[in-house]
Amino acid sequence: MKKAKNAVQPGAPALEKGLDLLEALAAEARGLSQKQLAERVGRSVGEIFRMLVALERRGYVTRDPATGEYTLTPRLFRIASQYPPTERLLKAALPVMEQLASRVQLSCHLTVLHGEQFMVIARIEPEWLMGWSVKVGAVFPLTQQYASAKVLAAFQLEGRRRELADVIAEQDRISGKKALAALDRISAEGGNFSNDDGYTRILAYSCPIIEASGRAVAALTVPLVRQDKIPAGEAATIASELRNAAKVVSERIGASAGG
Repeated sequence: MKKAKNAVQPGAPALEKGLDLLEALAAEARGLSQKQLAERVGRSVGEIFRMLVALERRGYVTRDPATGEYTLTPRLFRIASQYPPTERLLKAALPVMEQLASRVQLSCHLTVLHGEQFMVIARIEPEWLMGWSVKVGAVFPLTQQYASAKVLAAFQLEGRRRELADVIAEQDRISGKKALAALDRISAEGGNFSNDDGYTRILAYSCPIIEASGRAVAALTVPLVRQDKIPAGEAATIASELRNAAKVVSERIGASAGG
């Protein structure tokens, strides 16, 4: 018996409901009440009550006893970190990141592509009283405002590279040709070491972590404390240390020593 061309795909309403709730909470910097969550996912409070109880029992969300607001716990992030490729990347990168932060006396962080966005999966702080850093688990849009975004997009295989260039072009309201040209420059330089493109929001240097296929699986980034121009000698030292650190991590996850 032939299947109808327009047959309705099987669904899992309870799973869909739970995922809707998790995604709604992930999009908020602060907690949400049951009523607010119900509004976000287009359901009634009664419809989501049992799902919230289950998610809280399993440790995916937590409820503030004072305000009644729900927030995500780090459980989802821990699960993602246990995914073998991510675990291997973190195992290779964290010791190198610690050395890098100590050498340049600046924080550094590791980011990966997250659909059409990018996510911070690790951060190391130097033994310094002041600095600038990002939150682990934070998700940012792919735009030329961020050094990590440009590097992650620039060092991809050609088809994916063009897809991400289109995402950046849409975010920055520029032509795809212009977005690709910016990625070409970063690729030629081996990373992002210039912040004079008129788009960059945060002054930062960033290098790709390259796997055996030649694509970037992550970007290693050092945000600079000062937003004005730093001395040429200091800038060169930071860039050199960052390049070396990214090369070491790349080699540890399987990239060729000469790549």
